[in-house]
Amino acid sequence: MSQRANGIMTAEEWRSAAQAAREARAAPLVLPSGATILAVKPEPLEWIMSGRVPQRLLAAALQGDAALSPEARTEISREEILDLAGFAAQLVKASVVRPAIGEGSDEITLDDIPIADRAFIFEWACRALSRPAAATAPGGDPASSSVREEVSSDKLERFRAQ
Repeated sequence: MSQRANGIMTAEEWRSAAQAAREARAAPLVLPSGATILAVKPEPLEWIMSGRVPQRLLAAALQGDAALSPEARTEISREEILDLAGFAAQLVKASVVRPAIGEGSDEITLDDIPIADRAFIFEWACRALSRPAAATAPGGDPASSSVREEVSSDKLERFRAQ
């Protein structure tokens, strides 16, 4: 990877390095339709820090079983439903490395992926989001790491059923 004379990467070099790292983490995933894709497990911290997790879903995940109590139940708004649907679509798109999802001639559109395959990819990605992270600070000190609530597909399913 080349860098400028001052040692600073260009934006394109950084993007290329990030894409190469993403592809290196990817693995084949066999879908219910029988198709095999190259997919990458999402990084939970990236999704949370970028604000891509809908607030209601994040709150329910952090509250755990308390979010399912009769006192905590509230109606879900149309906007929240659309946020959750958008989140599901983004998670599927972010998880699929090849074939790329998009509008280009060498890409497949999200609508062209059978719903059973999309649901499978979404559930697979949600399980990846819920995996226990080896949350260690940059210096390698586990004691300085933050505590995090586990998000599970069961919790997401119970949340969806509300």
